[in-house]
Order: sequence, then structure tokens, then C-alpha cells
Amino acid sequence: MMETIKLLIFCLLLGVCINACSRDEIMIFKEEQNSLNFPKYQYLSTTYKYDSLQFSSVFSGGNEVADFYIPIRVAGSVSDQDREYRLRVNPEETFGIKENTHYTLETTQLFRAGRYIDSTVVKINVQAIKDDAVEGRIYIELVPNENFVRGLDFYQYMIVNVSGVGLSSQPTLWRTNSLDTYGGTYSSVKAEKFIELNGILEEDWKAPNKAILYAYAKKTYEWFENNPTYDNGELVVFKGTIEY
Repeated sequence: MMETIKLLIFCLLLGVCINACSRDEIMIFKEEQNSLNFPKYQYLSTTYKYDSLQFSSVFSGGNEVADFYIPIRVAGSVSDQDREYRLRVNPEETFGIKENTHYTLETTQLFRAGRYIDSTVVKINVQAIKDDAVEGRIYIELVPNENFVRGLDFYQYMIVNVSGVGLSSQPTLWRTNSLDTYGGTYSSVKAEKFIELNGILEEDWKAPNKAILYAYAKKTYEWFENNPTYDNGELVVFKGTIEY
């Protein structure tokens, strides 16, 4: 009988301890402070290369000014109100590009209500980076404020590599879409015009079907036919084995 009573008391005390631990954990969770982070992995359709993203004037859709979106995530609670957060450009880690000439970054931006992921926006002057043949990078850092504390170091910055000099290598889309059969041997002149005419915004773009790919290629073929263009002294002809 005594052993049964001792066992009952032990179970009751154990239950009290478990409940106390649960309450403490809930309190800690509720008191958790929010932080923001730049993801450093593949998310949705965007491929991250370690700690940097790429912007090329070639994929600007023909716009003179482009909004470049950098995903940003909250660690903590989703709010029913917009929350301001702060940013800065680290001048020691930024080079080859001029603020207010080639790009602008609003240092106070909004993390919108009801979201756990949003976007930091950088405005890039596409025409200016092309005119100045820019090859540089912007090193953007999160700055703690009254809404967000500092998160883990690796996720507190993002590098945007910016290029205004055109294609330096064959883009993935040329191979993925077998464009040799539509446009002949690859050249940067052909690829850049194909991208520009068809408003392609991503290097890894893939045509949803053959009809669209044919239409895009035909448009490019006709442009070169109507606008004689020379590359290293040779007339550019956008034509492979496909008949237009």
C-alpha cells in the first residue's frame, strides 16, 4: 500500500514538472523577438549562389529602370500590421557601381502584414549600367530596429552582382531550348537579341511549348533579316535547321 502511495505521489510531481516546463516553453516562444533573414538557398524559381544574386542588363525586359527583388523572410511571428525594417549598403564591400547613379536603395522598407516572406527592392538604372559598362556588386545589410533584432550573421546580408556589359558566356536557355536548331551557332549577339525581343527575364528560361519557341525564334530571325547586323565583320544570320 505504501509503495502504491509513493508511486502516486511521484506521478503527480512528474506531471507538475511537465506542466511547468510546458508553460515555460510557451512563455519563451511568446517572448521570442522577431528577426529578418535573407534566404541563402533555392526558393521558388530562383536559384541562389551561396550569398549572392545576379542582375544582368540583358534580362531587364527592355526597361530603362528595373526593380530587382530580393526575397526576405521573418523568423518569428507573422504580424497583422506592416512593419518597417532598415537596410544599409556596406561601402567597404561594395564596388564597381555608384549609388544614385546606377542604383537606388530605400534604406527603410516595409515587411507587409500577413506575410512570412516578402521582398527587398533595389531599383537599377539599366541604361546607366549599360552606358558605363558596369561590372560591380552591391553589398546589402539588414540593420536592427524596434521591430526586428539581429538574426544569424550569415543571413544578415545579400550581395547583388550587377552587370551592364552583356553576355560573357552562353546562357543556360540556349542549350535548354536547343536554340542551335533555330538560330544556328551560338553567339552573344544572337542570344542577346533573342532575349531582348521576347522579353525574357531569366537565364534559365524554358519555352512552355514548341509553338512559342518557334514564334520567338521566327521573330528574332525576321529582326536580323530586316536589320543587317555584323559581329566581328560577319553578317549575323539567325537560322539553324528549322525553316521559317
